[in-house]
Amino acid sequence: MPPPDPLAVLQRLRALEVAEARRAQVERQAQAALAARRAEEAAAAIPREIAAAGAALLALGAGEDLARWLPRGESLRQRGAAEARLAEQAAQSARAALTESRAAERVVELLREGRAEAEALRRRRREQAALDEMAGRRR
Repeated sequence: MPPPDPLAVLQRLRALEVAEARRAQVERQAQAALAARRAEEAAAAIPREIAAAGAALLALGAGEDLARWLPRGESLRQRGAAEARLAEQAAQSARAALTESRAAERVVELLREGRAEAEALRRRRREQAALDEMAGRRR
């Protein structure tokens, strides 16, 4: 059994890397979407709580609960926004890694195609040389 073609082995490796990069990109995009949703929910909680406290103030004349909650709500909003930014950066990094993996895979494909074309050209030249030699013998 002949040894495996190194470029074929490399191409299989590159295909696995592309598949892994795709999986990572999908995962990072899902995490970014989830983080963005959480950030939106945290940001929306503040006006909702203020509106609820406003109604309570009118009814009961007390706003201590809102005053205690508001710093925590702002902290949650800021943390959610930071997590969303980090998750988006991770998704962008995953997209870049996928692009890089695809480019490396394409380089190997081009190398294999070039090798196949060169081999086909050598084969045609050998065949032509054999035909030329046979024609020279007939003369």
